[in-house]
Amino acid sequence: MRTSEWIQTGFALLLAIAAWITPRPLSIRRRWTVTLLAVIAIATVAITVFLSVHLSFETSSILRDWITVPLFLIPYWQTGQFFLQPNRVVEQRLLAIDQHLLPGIASTSGTERTGVGLMLEMAYLSCYPLVPLGLLAMYLTDQRQHVAAFWFVVLVATYICYAITPFVPALPPRSLVTNPSVAPPVNKGRSFNRWILRHGSIHAISFPSAHVASAFAVALVLLRYSLSAGIIFLFIAIAISLGAVIGRYHFALDVILGAVLAFIVFLASFKSL
Repeated sequence: MRTSEWIQTGFALLLAIAAWITPRPLSIRRRWTVTLLAVIAIATVAITVFLSVHLSFETSSILRDWITVPLFLIPYWQTGQFFLQPNRVVEQRLLAIDQHLLPGIASTSGTERTGVGLMLEMAYLSCYPLVPLGLLAMYLTDQRQHVAAFWFVVLVATYICYAITPFVPALPPRSLVTNPSVAPPVNKGRSFNRWILRHGSIHAISFPSAHVASAFAVALVLLRYSLSAGIIFLFIAIAISLGAVIGRYHFALDVILGAVLAFIVFLASFKSL
């Protein structure tokens, strides 16, 4: 098995075990949800490895490069099952940091109905296709031989965020604004982001921000192998970070730590890339 396949199956299995032994007991339904998701991840990898034996080397290589994409979010949904209720003390401390660093932004619930607001929302929206686009960029820049390195940095940086998240249970900052007068009119980009979050998110923050960590991880790996592609993705990662904070999808500390974590994982593995 590839390193990326061990990381995905191993982490999914660890979360399934944690669901049954956590000091704060989860409901049976939540435990089985986490376990079923782990089974899906492990079974998918096992089937992929089995099929690769019967496929040509080229087809097998492509399949195993890309199968990681649909499995990428399984730990995110598993982590969501550990969120029982927000910790108000944690939320207020995170909000206090925002108020110190960004006093004008901390009191709002998100972007305004302006061109800039729409651009920030679209920037944040780009976090969803960013990882598969990063993998595609590896292909287009003739760096397929380094896909294993790409997945190692991206998976480790992102999954560390998921591992920490249950210990920092908090709602996104946009949910903490109770005064309607500070809620700006919603632009179309924000409406679309809200729709996605309503139907596909765990309705809590990831801490550090997994979106930011994965975005910077992708950018850093691409900078290592293709400077032009890396610069483009680095600008996108910065834009995602701005959209996350100004859109109030994440606290400033979430975003800062997500970026720092990606840098640490990248630097720690640089010699082996």
